[in-house]
Amino acid sequence: MIRSQQSDDGFVTRCVSRKEFLKQVAVASGFFFAACSPLRVVFKAYPRKFEEDTALCDCVLRAFVTTVIPGAGSDEPNLARMFTDDYYPFHSFSGFFVADLSERSADLFGNERFDQLSLAQRTKVVEDGLNADATVQRLYRGAILIAQVSYYPGIYDDTKGCPLIDFHGANYGFTADEMYYPNYQALLAREATANGNYS
Repeated sequence: MIRSQQSDDGFVTRCVSRKEFLKQVAVASGFFFAACSPLRVVFKAYPRKFEEDTALCDCVLRAFVTTVIPGAGSDEPNLARMFTDDYYPFHSFSGFFVADLSERSADLFGNERFDQLSLAQRTKVVEDGLNADATVQRLYRGAILIAQVSYYPGIYDDTKGCPLIDFHGANYGFTADEMYYPNYQALLAREATANGNYS
């Protein structure tokens, strides 16, 4: 309860109960968290299941990759690995990213399971994220880049390659004679000095 008391020196003291204070802080925090993506990221203001339920996160991230890379197989073992790989900085934002995809899915199509939407619906969700505030836009652009960087060159499997871009991998069965010039010395200029220094 808020009470006003006037002291002997003329100042008015307003007393607010602890319960009312906490309620006002919660309302203000909810407003700021809902309106400000950077604060939501920093304070992890999204449901914990999007970090703790690894199976759910993997399904959503796989669906995201197959949305932004048409032709990618959803059952490929390393399809979404880079998003949660702690070697890369995106892993600390993956929970928020999955939560955001789920929230936009629920708002646009009434189903928070992004991975259960059709390709056209998933595309609309990604487009909606790309048109959001600056922080979320950067997150979505970064996620698309990560999907491309991870998938096309096959960073987790050098020999696999990527049929979508006709990349056959590190060595597609070529012999050493086919890969290198056998008489490479004849193609190089003769050294001017033995050690690189003129005497």
